[in-house]
Amino acid sequence: MNCNYLAFEGIDGSGKTTFIEEVSKELIRSNIGFKIVREPGGTKLGEGIRELLLSHDYRVDPTSEALLFSASRAQLIEEVVKPTIEKGEVIITDRSAYSSVAYQGVGRGLGYKEVYDLNDFAIKSFWPQKVILLDIDPEISLSRQKVADRIGSDQVSFFNKVREGYLELADEFSEKFLVLNAEDKQEENFTKVSKWLNLAKP
Repeated sequence: MNCNYLAFEGIDGSGKTTFIEEVSKELIRSNIGFKIVREPGGTKLGEGIRELLLSHDYRVDPTSEALLFSASRAQLIEEVVKPTIEKGEVIITDRSAYSSVAYQGVGRGLGYKEVYDLNDFAIKSFWPQKVILLDIDPEISLSRQKVADRIGSDQVSFFNKVREGYLELADEFSEKFLVLNAEDKQEENFTKVSKWLNLAKP
């Protein structure tokens, strides 16, 4: 494993969970300690914020949404991510600050740079070292969802903008991003992931 802070990104239904499970299996085989976290969430405070953000019971203004995400993220970085990495273990995260740039910055129209800067402040510039982006047509990914949360139940047009935001990030930070076509065979994609991360095969 050639990094200690790995993020999986993509719109809802892109298959992040499956890839996180596969990477976890390889780390276990290699006797590498790791912790899986999710955003928003991962701490007691973060899980409370997650409920506010994803529940259909609340109407959340886009700016409030961005601020709540960054607050949850700030807590996660200080309480879990940094201490885990300092112990020599790997953090695997389901979403990261890059999600907010795509979702709130581009999707909600708050501004790519504005939301990037907000999150850079919140996490004290502690961004993931590597990012695997599972790129997929929003119409296909949304059709995979059985039950959608508040954000996941938005319109296809919103997710098209989010996808554009992700691809813009991947272009700007190409040295950090591995972009995969989430519609390709999982075995082929995971082979690419293994090579990119230098995961040892048994």
